[in-house]
Amino acid sequence: MIRFRTLRGRLTALELLAATAAITVLTIAFNFALARSTDSDANDRLRSQAAAAATTVTVTGGRLHVRESPDDAAIDRQVWVYEGHRALLRAHGPASIQRAADALAGRDDAYREVGDDELRLYAAAVTDHGRQVGTVVAGLSLAAYNRTTGVALIGSLALASVLLLALFAVTWVVIGRALAPVTEMTRSAADWSEHDLERRFGPTPRPDELGALARTFDGLLDRVAASLRHEQRLSAELSHELRTPLARIVAEMELLQRRERSSDDRRDAYAVVQRSAGAMSSILEMLMAAARADAQAERGRSDLEPVLDRITSAWAPTLAARGVRLEVRRPAERLTAGADAEVVERIVAPLLDNAARYARTRILVSAQRRDGRVQLVVGDDGPGVPAPGGEEVFEPGVRLNGADGHAGAGLGLSLARRLARAAGGDVALADPGGDGAGAQFLVDLPA
Repeated sequence: MIRFRTLRGRLTALELLAATAAITVLTIAFNFALARSTDSDANDRLRSQAAAAATTVTVTGGRLHVRESPDDAAIDRQVWVYEGHRALLRAHGPASIQRAADALAGRDDAYREVGDDELRLYAAAVTDHGRQVGTVVAGLSLAAYNRTTGVALIGSLALASVLLLALFAVTWVVIGRALAPVTEMTRSAADWSEHDLERRFGPTPRPDELGALARTFDGLLDRVAASLRHEQRLSAELSHELRTPLARIVAEMELLQRRERSSDDRRDAYAVVQRSAGAMSSILEMLMAAARADAQAERGRSDLEPVLDRITSAWAPTLAARGVRLEVRRPAERLTAGADAEVVERIVAPLLDNAARYARTRILVSAQRRDGRVQLVVGDDGPGVPAPGGEEVFEPGVRLNGADGHAGAGLGLSLARRLARAAGGDVALADPGGDGAGAQFLVDLPA
């Protein structure tokens, strides 16, 4: 059974409907033309027969005379001759035919069908000096003509049926073969999306339509792969970031449960638990902010002045406790970033945390407008980033110098860049040199 919900079924149905309409019109036109042709041929024969019969009729003194007797060939040709309404010559036939012939007496160039169109009569006038003095009626059997038109109708209907069946079969096969590559490509794309995301259709020569479809599938697979890598990377980052503070919490709680500890030890343990829980909360909030930024169809906006105020109030005391001064240079003009204030703060926070680990005495935060974009620069006066590590510092879990004595899983900068890109911006290392001048990270955001 044909499934007309499929493209193949619908195309076949449309083709079959169009072919049916065309063949129906052609069949009707053919049978109509044949019927007109046979009807015209029958009329021509009747007129010829009537004219031939009229040559046997003479007019003498206003009276008609038939030179043939009622038993000769004229009667066999089904001819009637009338003088007025009086029959001078009659052909043999049933009473219904005789009545129809009598009704044509006195008429000229007139036809009449008799016996369910099995016999046609034609009346032609016999004139004398421009006056009709008699009538010749000729009859012709239409049985042969009716058989011809009947056979033609049946034959044309049979031919139309055969043509429609053949067209259906050919169309079904041709469309099926034409769509087979599409079906195979769809099946391959679905299979690759589940088991082999690196497979692609590539630049293999194909017809234009299939080539466009292949490029569309490749783009879709690229997006699926990127989305999957994003989720995998997010999960990896989440597990990496949460593992360390969670391990600290578990270790401190186990120590508290195993043995009695002094009040100072308990206080220190609780402080470790609190810091670890705070770190976990901060990590989760940053990841959630990145997820929300990815999901938002429209970007938010924020005035940088209040954002810089909150950054100062939140980080200045913490940095001061480490012996580092936070200096914030406010822009000369009002700057509005094309991102939510929370997002901007979440982007800057890992950069400040990273700068706090390496700064000697000072961290500088500045804002400016450049090329229609809003830029924030976070710099420190620490040792800087080693020259080969310009982009590596943004890789999750990568630390260029694991023996520098600083804690961290190497995920803060990666999360900052992820969040910035989700907001339509980016984070880059402005000064990758390790010449002791410190590191500068540039946050680029839409204005």
